[in-house]
Amino acid sequence: MFGWITIKKDESEVFVESTNVEELRARRVWRFLLVTWLTWIVNGFFVWYRGYNAAAAVCFIASFAHLVIVVSFWNHANYRRIMNLNLVASGVGLFLVSISDWSVAVTMLYCPVAIVVASQIVGVRAAFYWLVANLVLFVMYYTTMYGLHGTFYTSRLDELLIVAGVAVCTFFCCQQGEEYYQRRIRNLIELSQDLEKKSETLRHLATTDALTGLINRFQFQEMLRERVTHACAVSERMVLFMLDMDGFKEINDTLGHPVGDKTLVEIACRLRAAFGDRCDVARLGGDEFCIICPQLRDGDQAKAIAADICKVLTRRYSLEEAEFPLGVSVGYSFCPDHTQTDHDLLAFADTAMFHAKEHRLGHACYEAEMTNRLVEYRKVQEHLSHALERNEFFLVYQPQVDVHLEEVTGVEALLRWRHDGEVVPPQRFIQLLEESGEIIPVGKWVVHEACRQLTEWTGAGYDIKISVNVSTVQFKDEDFCQSVADSIAEWGVDPRNLDLEVTEGLLIDDIQQAVTRLDAIKEMGISISIDDFGTGYSSFAYLRQLPIDRLKIDRAFIKDIPEADDGQIAATVIVLAKALELKVLAEGVETEAQLAFLKEHDCDEYQGFYLSRPVSAAQVVEYFSRRTSCVAV
Repeated sequence: MFGWITIKKDESEVFVESTNVEELRARRVWRFLLVTWLTWIVNGFFVWYRGYNAAAAVCFIASFAHLVIVVSFWNHANYRRIMNLNLVASGVGLFLVSISDWSVAVTMLYCPVAIVVASQIVGVRAAFYWLVANLVLFVMYYTTMYGLHGTFYTSRLDELLIVAGVAVCTFFCCQQGEEYYQRRIRNLIELSQDLEKKSETLRHLATTDALTGLINRFQFQEMLRERVTHACAVSERMVLFMLDMDGFKEINDTLGHPVGDKTLVEIACRLRAAFGDRCDVARLGGDEFCIICPQLRDGDQAKAIAADICKVLTRRYSLEEAEFPLGVSVGYSFCPDHTQTDHDLLAFADTAMFHAKEHRLGHACYEAEMTNRLVEYRKVQEHLSHALERNEFFLVYQPQVDVHLEEVTGVEALLRWRHDGEVVPPQRFIQLLEESGEIIPVGKWVVHEACRQLTEWTGAGYDIKISVNVSTVQFKDEDFCQSVADSIAEWGVDPRNLDLEVTEGLLIDDIQQAVTRLDAIKEMGISISIDDFGTGYSSFAYLRQLPIDRLKIDRAFIKDIPEADDGQIAATVIVLAKALELKVLAEGVETEAQLAFLKEHDCDEYQGFYLSRPVSAAQVVEYFSRRTSCVAV
């Protein structure tokens, strides 16, 4: 069959089948051949039925001629020759039918139809040729039927001229129609091309991440579904990697989002260059990426790919604006080993990634135990979201003692959570509170409860200071200072008896904003301590800029005194703090030797299990009475 007669069923109906005019004409030829062939057969049977046997024979011969033309030129690409041969066969057939019997002589009037057909299917030039052919045929017909004298010297000449005029008129109408057709089809082709380009643009936007050029979430989900279906159908192993960049948020916060965007583009370029030729790389959003690797041999190959991902993405990033390192956490799961559904495969890879990030492993393969731990994590998070309204939080207090006077000068208020009759360790829920943002209302409650307790103790005659821990999220809250002021005003406490402990890490993020907020706190009369000093971005240079009153040496530098070198670090911190006119408190004091060391090096205060574990408000009062001069009057 002709290559140009095939109709493409799978193309969108919005667009024309072809933008080539010649190809469009060629496709119409096949339809015309079929119609013409069927017309000759139907007419042949009709005139045979009516008794015009000669005319019927001509019709069947013409239909056979059309069939021969089709078979002979089955694989021929010159549709114009095929069309002209078809019209010649039809013209000859009409002439022979017309002269076969007077009753069917009007069949010749179909001849001008060839002009219309030639113009619509082949072109106006072919229509002109068939106008000339029509005139010749009409002259032949009249001279055959009426002779030369009867044609040109009688009224038959008028008939010939009228019929010729009809043919000429038909030609000129077709000529105008052809010009309109050409303009119309040209406009349609241009419109189709424009729509196709826009459709391709929209398809690209719908399936591609605008920033990085990688596959976006929508296309990724479709591709993952197809990959999983194929892997299950052919029993082929595939692996899905989930990637999350470590420290990317800090890049956005410190260097700005334009640098963050350039970093994401660099990450995408590295992944595409390293894995794009054998894997599908996608960006799900933010700093999360996914890689689908089909046709995996074994788990060792997946582990090697995960290691390569870490190696590629942890190389130092050098942009025009800055140079910095980044980490990555990678989790991966297998199909069909772990699951045969795309939804679970993605969830398992995400769980493994979360496990790798939580334990700083770099990369981790999914295990069923991870899901159990994650379910427990989600359960704790769910219960934690209702803990405040259910009054499940409470405070315990650990005494803070003057090293030289051995008097309790204050207490640190520590948050605890009692759920279903069990006290949940703080390491299991504090981080969850910060991640969920619940630390803000909970932190307000802690300050409020500390002020209430301080009022109670002041009313009982105890001159005690309460230290309250402030998280990074809470400190950055716009309403933080006001909420502290409201609690002080509500309970009427002396702000000099309230101490807020902040970590050094949150101060480094934005030193100017930190100074502004700390100044506002100091103006209220509240003292400020740096908690866990020495474990973060320890720098005495920035301490001079901050309106702080006290340093708390982290327990990590106290626990091995006097056996390890940590004593030298602690002693150095004390000396430098004294030089800055800051008080020093040592955390985690558990032995008499540690206390003796602190006394020797002029540390001001300490707290730890040596004196007391964190206890309830009622129990801590006993230390006020027994160990201090701050007794009730």
